[in-house]
This record gives sequence, structure tokens and C-alpha cells, in this order.
Amino acid sequence: MICHLLAVDGGGSKTALRLSALTESGPIPISEHTLGPSSLTQQGEHAYALLSEAITQQLTSHQLNPAQCAVAIGVAGSGNPHLKAGLEQALSFCPHLKITSDAHISLLGANRGEPVNCLAIGTGSVATRLEANGDITLLGGWGFPIGDQGGGAWLGMQAVRALIRSYENNESNPLTLTLATSLGSQRAAILTWLKQADACAYAALAPLVLSHAQQGCSVSCDILQRGGQHNEQLVKDCCKNNDLAIVFLGSLGQYYQSRLSLPWQARCIIAQGDALDGATRLAHQLAGEHHDS
Repeated sequence: MICHLLAVDGGGSKTALRLSALTESGPIPISEHTLGPSSLTQQGEHAYALLSEAITQQLTSHQLNPAQCAVAIGVAGSGNPHLKAGLEQALSFCPHLKITSDAHISLLGANRGEPVNCLAIGTGSVATRLEANGDITLLGGWGFPIGDQGGGAWLGMQAVRALIRSYENNESNPLTLTLATSLGSQRAAILTWLKQADACAYAALAPLVLSHAQQGCSVSCDILQRGGQHNEQLVKDCCKNNDLAIVFLGSLGQYYQSRLSLPWQARCIIAQGDALDGATRLAHQLAGEHHDS
């Protein structure tokens, strides 16, 4: 009998888990944990191992066997059937399992499962829309580096490009001076950093872009302006043919929302939940399906 729900949000910078007890009045959260990144696209088999170990640890620490828990995972990269199948195999010990995208669980959490436009801007960037009939539209979310424009990894990549230009032109600015202290100021050091850099490493540089922009660094301001243009277009593509409310989620969501053009800002509402709320909702539905069958 299913008595617990485990919600998992796996992204390019972190993985969040929430275990809830399933009661007659609904799910009651009892623990939350945050781990490293688990994007299937970026971390691959390491993500399989991280998620498997994290779920096993949660079950063990609460003396649960897998059959007692409905597990819903929203993870970046699950749109790739091969990667999703690999994760399903790694988690085959979970009999009640639902794997979907991190964008999907963000959408379900943003407005408590009600129709809405959702922009999730964190390491990456993606727009989703939930219609009244249950249809879901997905825009963006192609992954880094081909997509995710305006997201944290994209901001970090633009910052590194600025560092390279600064090196080649023998120029400097506040952002690149700061980057040079951690990435290196010479070609060999920069190349060494680039060799090991993934989306998470690039996204870790995004706060530097934000902080230097606040201090008036023109290079940082230009990067953020271009990021804002990308996200404005994403909002337009998602929201232009409907009158649903708009919700922003993710570590960069509020930053970009506050800089939207006024007509779009007028449609924005406060998020009613987050990705873990959406995953918990999915796990609850999964538990109900198994109870009814």
C-alpha cells in the first residue's frame, strides 16, 4: 500500500527531493534535501547514480520499502527517450514511478495544476503552458549550449566569452577582472577551465554577472540586456495567443519578470507553488491510479 510520496526536481545546478506522508487530508511534507546536479543531458550516468542513491537513502532513512512510495521525478533531459529509458532502468526497484521533465513539474506547481503560462529560468530557460483541457505546450528547453538562452549557464558562457575578448584585445572591465582571478588570465589557464566546464560551471558564474551589473559594469549590463531580450521573446511566443496568467519560476525568474515590458508584467501573478509541489501533485495522482487499479 502506498503511504508516502517522493517528489524529485533534477536540474542542471541542483537536485531537490521532498518526501511527504500520504494522509486522508492530502500530502504532508516530512523532509526535504538538496544535492548536486542531475541533468540527464549534462550528467548522464552520474545522474542515474545520484538519483538512485538519493531515493534509496530517503526510503531507507524512513524505513520504507519501494512499494510503499509513489515517486515522481521531473528531470532535465528526460525528453530524450534513450536517457529516460536509462533512468527508468536505474530506478527499476521503484514499482510506482513517473519520470517527466523538470519543465512539466514546474508547470504543475506554478498554479496548483490550473491553466497558466510558466516561465522557468534557472540554469536553463523554458516556457510551458497548461490549457484548460489539459493540453501542454513546451517552448525552449532544448538544453545547453544549443538552447537555454538567457538562463544561468548562458549568462556564464557570455561572461567567459567577454573574458576571452578581453584577453585577446588586452582590455579589461570589472567583470573580466573578477573572472580572471578564478578562471585564469592566460590562454592555457582559460583553455584548462573550458575543458572541464559544464552547464553547472557556467551557471555558477551568473551571480557575478548580476552583481557587476548592479555596480554599473557595462559588459555585464549588456549580457543581461541580451538575456532579457531572449526571455521577452520566449514570453511572447508562449503567451501571445492566450489570456492566461504568467508565472515566473527559477533562480533568475524574478529578475527577468521585473524587467518585462509592461503589457506582459500586467499578466504576471505570484507563483502558487514550485517544481517540488508539481512533482508531489504527480506522485499523488500516481498513488491514486494504483489505488484504483
